[in-house]
Amino acid sequence: MIDVVGALSEHGIRLRNDAAGNHKTVCPECSHTRKKRGDQCLSVTIEADGRVVWLCHHCGWSGGAGGPEYRPVRERRTYKRPVRVADPMRPDTLVAWFEKRGISKPVVERFNVYKTRQWFPQTEKEEDCIAFPYEWEQALRNVKYRTADKFFRQEKDPEPVFFNADSITEGADLIIAEGEIDVMSFIEAGFERVVSLPNGAPSGPESSDKRYEPFATHWEKLQKVSRVLIASDMDGPGEQLAQEIARRMGRDRCYRVSMPALGDVQCKDANECLQDHGAEVLRECVASSEPWPIDGLHDVESFAIEVMDLYHGKGPQPLSTGFAEVDKAFKYIPGQFIAVTGIPNHGKSRVIDQIAIQTARRRDEKWAMFSPETGEANHIADLCEIFAGNPFFAGPTPRLTEREVSDALLWLNERIFLVGAVEHTPTVDWLLERARAAVIRYGVTNIVIDPYNELEASRPDKQTETEFVSQLISKCKKFGKHHGCTVWMVIHPTKLRSSDDGKDPVPGLYDLAGSAHWRNKADAGLVVYRDYEKDTTFLIAKKIRRQPMCGRPGSVKLQFIGADRRFRDVEGSFQQLGAER
Repeated sequence: MIDVVGALSEHGIRLRNDAAGNHKTVCPECSHTRKKRGDQCLSVTIEADGRVVWLCHHCGWSGGAGGPEYRPVRERRTYKRPVRVADPMRPDTLVAWFEKRGISKPVVERFNVYKTRQWFPQTEKEEDCIAFPYEWEQALRNVKYRTADKFFRQEKDPEPVFFNADSITEGADLIIAEGEIDVMSFIEAGFERVVSLPNGAPSGPESSDKRYEPFATHWEKLQKVSRVLIASDMDGPGEQLAQEIARRMGRDRCYRVSMPALGDVQCKDANECLQDHGAEVLRECVASSEPWPIDGLHDVESFAIEVMDLYHGKGPQPLSTGFAEVDKAFKYIPGQFIAVTGIPNHGKSRVIDQIAIQTARRRDEKWAMFSPETGEANHIADLCEIFAGNPFFAGPTPRLTEREVSDALLWLNERIFLVGAVEHTPTVDWLLERARAAVIRYGVTNIVIDPYNELEASRPDKQTETEFVSQLISKCKKFGKHHGCTVWMVIHPTKLRSSDDGKDPVPGLYDLAGSAHWRNKADAGLVVYRDYEKDTTFLIAKKIRRQPMCGRPGSVKLQFIGADRRFRDVEGSFQQLGAER
């Protein structure tokens, strides 16, 4: 049967369950533009054969997925550039509106802001509004419109760029604000290098990655800026936006710009600060911005909000692998370092690949993979099999059709990114630098290094391999913490002696090539072991740092189904370590 949840997620549709019947949910096409954003205006019907149809009773959006004609969605890559207004209107009322907010006429003219009329879906009629042109490299890429009642809309299918994108400068600090008026407020206060996202901050949990697409457009310049000063609004959505910006840009170079309070009233954003306190105070806010809490000395109060979020279940939560039974032994939290081992050909790489496909389908997670032993083309073929559920090569079971391979490639292209070097053996520093680009550009949340021994391992004469491995793990953990990325490291075990009956022994985490630090410093340690006599694969969680939230050390049975080239976890097979299998 078609993976209904996965098929719907490709259209941005989220349901509580995939039971056959009628469902109601928010519409990903129009809900974000409406006053009642939580209105469940989208009707979804799941039929018994796996086909799904939907219709929005507000905007009329309809479609279908699943069933025998199902094809994965390919993201559109064509953009429409708006036509410039020949004689933009800037009446005195417009200038006065901005001056009331502390923004002068020269700044309004600098950004070519003007008054116009546009149709707004929120009111279903034309409204007077302010137009904010989005220029980049001497071309108009988008125009965003705002009414006096704070309704917003943009041009259709715009190129995803930052507002004031040309200000991004290599080697200089960059301020990232929440909206266009905040950008103009910083300009008024004397700052030049400041941008904002066209879609502002999220009003709730994200259902897609579209809000952050400008990071992909400008990723090359963003990599080369110095500090990133995050000046999103001082509220819940603003904090959610700040957290994602810091994850992508790297918390080690991010600073939080906090706005002052007037009595008991907190300034929400840069424009309120400019109005209530003046440009000098806004400059002081930027000057006193504090580094993201990572390194150095902090008092307990600095983490009070984070601790209370954990208490109320709002902090980082353990994520499912997509295997219900495996989740009893192991879940992961973004930023962790996961050590994975197993005897060659026992299926450890395949298990990670399936976890990647399952999490990409269920949560739209994105993965960057370094896997030189397999080879890029062979690795992609394996991923195609797992995604489509049929063999790639000819055999006793009908193989994937050419159309199915093409569909799988289109789907994988949006979610899986390959890292590798042809001319040299990469160092871990080289690899993490490419992974950093993948985080900024694509929003990657998982990095796979498979295996460790394919990295350049040269070290100073007096440095032991144990010291080298310790430093390597520390670099990976630092990267994961700064970017909120889970790092999966595959390590081959040392040569193990077979038992008297000729069976391969189950390797432990202290059997890994190079150092005991794989066991000591990992947040989780997994072993994949195949018992050929029982025709069963075991996933064994040897170490779980955050128990029981992330599971308990134990083993789970997996069965490899050759016909669909996937593992299936055996229900009820979880046993804690120490129990008889």
